[in-house]
Amino acid sequence: MDAKTMVNSIGIVLNIVGVYMVYVNSPINFYEIDGGEFDDDSSKYRVETERKNRLLRVGVFVVIVGSVIQLVSNFIPSN
Repeated sequence: MDAKTMVNSIGIVLNIVGVYMVYVNSPINFYEIDGGEFDDDSSKYRVETERKNRLLRVGVFVVIVGSVIQLVSNFIPSN
C-alpha cells in the first residue's frame, strides 16, 4: 500500500470517528426535554449537556482534521 492510500485511509477513519461522535453527542438540552421539572436536580442535566456539547465540538474538529488529511493525500505523489 502506498503512502497516498494510507494517508487517505487515515482521513476516512477520522471522518467516521468524528461523525459518530457528533451523532452520539448531539447538542440536546436534557433539562428541557425532561420538561424542566423544578423538583429535579438540574445540575446533573446541565453537567451532562455541557459534557456532550464539549464532545460534539471535539467530533466536529476530528471531522475537519480527517477532511484536511484526505485533501492532503490528493497531493502526495503516487509510486
